[in-house]
Amino acid sequence: MGELLYGIHPVAEAFAAGRRTFDRLFLSRSRRAKHMETLVERAESAGVPIEFQGPEFFQSHFGTAVHQGVAAQVSGFPLSDEHTILKRAGQDKRLPLILAFDGIEDPQNLGSLVRSGLALGAHGIVIPKVRTAPLSPAVSKASAGAMEHTLFARVPNLVASLNRFKAAGLWVVGADPGSRSPVDQVDLNMGLVLVLGGEGTGIRPLVRKTCDFLLSVPQSNRVDSLNVAIAGAIMMYEIARQRRGEGTREKGRK
Repeated sequence: MGELLYGIHPVAEAFAAGRRTFDRLFLSRSRRAKHMETLVERAESAGVPIEFQGPEFFQSHFGTAVHQGVAAQVSGFPLSDEHTILKRAGQDKRLPLILAFDGIEDPQNLGSLVRSGLALGAHGIVIPKVRTAPLSPAVSKASAGAMEHTLFARVPNLVASLNRFKAAGLWVVGADPGSRSPVDQVDLNMGLVLVLGGEGTGIRPLVRKTCDFLLSVPQSNRVDSLNVAIAGAIMMYEIARQRRGEGTREKGRK
């Protein structure tokens, strides 16, 4: 089943990724900008029909969402699997980094995490079939199109999936604000699966038990003021920082 992507970056990145089939490109007839010309060129080279529409078309389909006068009728988002994610990680010179989301239901948080993951070297993302925001055009928009380049595996049992990654030689680390192990004081130079829990509930107990260890983001006061998208981005950045050879903060002070 197809869907309507909207926004400049999701549509442009879907063209660039080449994983979706385009049925039609819709552009606002009242807007003329450089990105419009680029999208027209891409559509014409791919043989995709272009329709110029008035504001009522975008209003009726997207309401108050920021569509930027761009939309495309495309095939549904292509899912991957654990094996393909591991294969991508194995083909990379960098250490594996796989993300696992346990109950992230807000499209904005999911999109932000996907964007951070692509920027900071994640090889793929594992999500459970339930208690997770669908991989919708809203998530693609929130990710600024990063979702279009990301491998996703949707699994029926997240614990079983994490155990399979362990069997493949990866360590499973969970983000937990109650952990006494700050992320910047633990050596993370190993193949990792980073587990991030849902808004307000965190990682479920059985998933937490499956983690090899838990990490927290150090904060200057006792109130946990970071949402999952910010905490996840900080942890991913710290992993990437250490892998550039900068070591842990603790080692840096010695």
